[in-house]
Amino acid sequence: MDVEYDPEREAFAAMKLAAEADGAERQRWINAALAWIELTRLRVPFGRERGVREEAI
Repeated sequence: MDVEYDPEREAFAAMKLAAEADGAERQRWINAALAWIELTRLRVPFGRERGVREEAI
């Protein structure tokens, strides 16, 4: 699956928008950022989805 977005970058952008907003809009942007952060945490590291094996250093 090709991923056209970077969840970490999206979370950062949402937090920037939250810093510029007030009230309920700020809370919505914070919630959006938290969702992007959760996607970042759950995302499979690049290479594993293609069956590439990681080597111990």
